[in-house]
Amino acid sequence: MRKTKFVGMFAALGLMLAACGQGTDAPTEQAGSGEAVVSETGLDENGRFIEARTITVGVWDRGNDIMGPIAESGWAEWIQAEILERHNIIVEFDTVPRWDEGSVQSTALAAGTAADVGFTFNNGMVQTMAGMGGMHNLHPLLQQYRDLLPNLFDLVGEELLYWNFDATTEELWSLTGRRTLDGVNMTNTFIRQDWLEILELDVPSNLEEFEAALIAFRDNADILPGNIDGSVVPFFADSDVAWGTRNLIDSFIDPDITEREWFIRDFDDRRFMHEDAVREATRVLNRWFNEDLMWNDFALEEASVGQDLIRLGNVGSFTGNWNAPFSNGTRFTTDMRLNAGEDADWIPVAPFLNSNGEARSMQPERTGAFAFLPATNTEPLATLLYIDFMSSPEVQNVIQFGLEGVHNDRTPNGGFAMRPQAEWPEDMQIVGTMNSDIFPFILGIHFDHNEQAWLETIAASFEGIRPEQVDASLELANSTHTLVLQNASETRAISAEEGMSEPLNDARQVLLHAVIGGTSVADFEATFNSMYQNYLNLGAQRIMDERAEAWVEAYGDVDWIADAE
Repeated sequence: MRKTKFVGMFAALGLMLAACGQGTDAPTEQAGSGEAVVSETGLDENGRFIEARTITVGVWDRGNDIMGPIAESGWAEWIQAEILERHNIIVEFDTVPRWDEGSVQSTALAAGTAADVGFTFNNGMVQTMAGMGGMHNLHPLLQQYRDLLPNLFDLVGEELLYWNFDATTEELWSLTGRRTLDGVNMTNTFIRQDWLEILELDVPSNLEEFEAALIAFRDNADILPGNIDGSVVPFFADSDVAWGTRNLIDSFIDPDITEREWFIRDFDDRRFMHEDAVREATRVLNRWFNEDLMWNDFALEEASVGQDLIRLGNVGSFTGNWNAPFSNGTRFTTDMRLNAGEDADWIPVAPFLNSNGEARSMQPERTGAFAFLPATNTEPLATLLYIDFMSSPEVQNVIQFGLEGVHNDRTPNGGFAMRPQAEWPEDMQIVGTMNSDIFPFILGIHFDHNEQAWLETIAASFEGIRPEQVDASLELANSTHTLVLQNASETRAISAEEGMSEPLNDARQVLLHAVIGGTSVADFEATFNSMYQNYLNLGAQRIMDERAEAWVEAYGDVDWIADAE
């Protein structure tokens, strides 16, 4: 069964001010009219600060060539103008490197120079800094200002916002964002359809057929469009190899895993505490590497170098987000066609089958990035109003789809038909997955209209891509992923996790690079055993042991079977 999160204690906090259009209980113990709220918060009757407030906001930067830093873009100017008009808040943006956001923000927090609101996937970092007195407890703030944050509660919902709430201490150090239902963070494996057709190969439906296709790509490289000097990359994964092979890893996880076991091993978002699955997946990858079936430089070169190989048409297969080949940000398909011919194309496949013979991959809970307010933040209300502003449907529509008449045109059903990327302003390109780096708190396509408009918008969001290609990839992603909820929010904080995200992530990378690309097939088992034991000794085993104890403390010696969706 699925355990319901503990949110009942928050159900009576009152109706949202914007929804009811009339006075409610004041968001403090003192009841009163809207005028009382104004006097206590510094806001006027329109929700604007009487005196301007200034806050700094962290935005991620991928360092790509499509557009300069978001903090210096037209998007920043639009947000700054809109929130100044709506709330009289002056926003200054702080650029955070996307791929190093955890370490960069940890350093800034320790130095007291972090932005007033930051976003991270590393909640362990937040917990560590909170234990040192470096974070605002968001629980009393949400209670106090609930009525002023209708968009935040409407879009994200109480369950996710309080996902990390500790009911025993009444502490909430981070707000949990939302991943919406377009399949973001769902991954597909893609393979070159034109290469399969040239070599008269069937679409692979299991691991053996997939590997046979990789061998055929390697052995017939000279006749495949996109080959560089007569060679190709049959399978591509970059230095974050656990992400680029997650469908393969997931296929080795017990399909009947319980919520209890998932919780015990769920500290690492790359599945790395699932030892048996990682062992068998890396055994396959080690063989592929030694047989020249995957990118030889995965551990040495920047990911952008390998992505250029995809655009050049030199790559035969890879695993990535369900929309990776089509994205206007990656341009994997459109640029590949320029280099390898108009017939060059990707199709999604599901060759990695679990022990039940099913293509099923584990989809984590529908959480986005975590938002946190450092203790140095002296404007918590202004910061929460920023998050609420960015969560509003009208702002989400602009951030994700751009300006009407500039980036898009509205369809008869209310959807967005995107204009060609070349027509977009240079400083207002849509980067990443629907501009998520501007506001990582919301991942995926938020849509506030009817389902038909939503489907039309997704299908028409990718320049130069046939809608049926998009539909096929989204359908496969949704059909092959099992939703496993981390529904153990009643457990206490895990002290063994504090400060361990970075060292364990680093150890994971070292191990993967060594056992895949630095070990012979004959030595694989001994190398894996030795290095994985080091990983456990570093702190992974302590984390799993304490998570097991915390589960029993909260729920007893019981298991739940994870629901599939």
